[in-house]
Amino acid sequence: MTRVAQKPTRGWVVVNLGLVLAVVSTAVSIVGASHDCRQAYARLQALQTGQWNMQEQWGKLLLEQSTWAAHHRVEQLARRELGMRLPKAVELDVVTP
Repeated sequence: MTRVAQKPTRGWVVVNLGLVLAVVSTAVSIVGASHDCRQAYARLQALQTGQWNMQEQWGKLLLEQSTWAAHHRVEQLARRELGMRLPKAVELDVVTP
């Protein structure tokens, strides 16, 4: 038995072209999605780096604030720059309700 090569029908050509177009469009979509994913990941990394920097800066600012507001420092400034002092016992007036 010998097989005779048959000429492809128009229907099969259309089906094959449709499948080729589907494969190509799927491949292009995958490339686009991969590119978008990489861009989003790079943006995420940049935002996380920024977040880490801001947290570090926030910690430094809290430390600086606690240093400036320390009781000992405030008392020294009040005495030196404003001339404040603790009142003597005779200068106190006690008010009762």
